[in-house]
Amino acid sequence: MQMLPTPVLFSAPVISGAGRGRTMGTPTLNLDLTSVPPSLKEGIYACLVQFEGHTAYYQAAVHYGPRPVFNDTAAFEIHVLDREIADAPSVVHLEMIAYLREVRDFATKELLIEQIHADVEQARAILAV
Repeated sequence: MQMLPTPVLFSAPVISGAGRGRTMGTPTLNLDLTSVPPSLKEGIYACLVQFEGHTAYYQAAVHYGPRPVFNDTAAFEIHVLDREIADAPSVVHLEMIAYLREVRDFATKELLIEQIHADVEQARAILAV
């Protein structure tokens, strides 16, 4: 884990995803990759997310990069912690706080799910401070 020297701030439109996160118990909001700052390194992050038109910020864990377990292309996926999102916002504003780890491949979907739970707990601990 590495705290970012200064938080990376950006906004991006939300797009439709494959729905895998929901089936694995960690639903995500997927962002348009063209809106992600080119300087942002692929990996797993702790961040704060704000929905356009709202004042509250929510804690979140982010996956940015390829999805090797599914042999799939890169994505930017936000799992908002402890909040069920009934209607996805059209735009989100992000404050990337900490880099947790690099993207890795896992032998099974179950091992990936275990790691996602660990990543979520690490993000929660960092953002609780």
